[in-house]
Amino acid sequence: MEKNGKDGQQPAEFQIIDKRHFLNLDTVDKTEVVVEKPRYPSYVEELMARTAETERRFEERKKQFNEEIKRIRARLEADLERRLGDEKQRLALPLLEVLDNLERAIGAAKRSGSVDHLLEGVEMTATLFRSKLQSIGIEAIPVLNETFDPSLEQAIALIPVENESQDGVVLDELLRGYKLGDQLLRAAQVRVGKLKKD
Repeated sequence: MEKNGKDGQQPAEFQIIDKRHFLNLDTVDKTEVVVEKPRYPSYVEELMARTAETERRFEERKKQFNEEIKRIRARLEADLERRLGDEKQRLALPLLEVLDNLERAIGAAKRSGSVDHLLEGVEMTATLFRSKLQSIGIEAIPVLNETFDPSLEQAIALIPVENESQDGVVLDELLRGYKLGDQLLRAAQVRVGKLKKD
């Protein structure tokens, strides 16, 4: 049984008419391959948009962090330079006092024409210099008549000895060694006794 329309007539056949004025099928290149963009469900497109926005914000934040790190580094370097300058000044001032004493001793020796005044001035200056070194924690390492310690001393030569008690003992100090607290600044250069073998 056929279905009829309201008036009992057959329904008209369904027909599509493309009235788009911009599409001219005669001018379309039918050999050209059309690449369609992938289509995703709306929730996937929403997730992709969120991901893109998150990545954009991440890159923005990363750029801000990098700029802040550069500013912090520049501040720290400037602060370090200032502190180094302060430390150099603090270390240099006592040395200037020692130099002043040396110049006074030389001047006194020239005026008097006596070497005794020069020797006395140099000895006073050396004492002052040692006290300035001690004030910043630098001390001489006592080595004479002590058992040779390779962690603090460098043996330059051996001295033959007949007394067994002098074997391995520092008998001569050629260059004094210094420590800053527990840290070795310079090893002492010494000559060490070595027992003669018969």
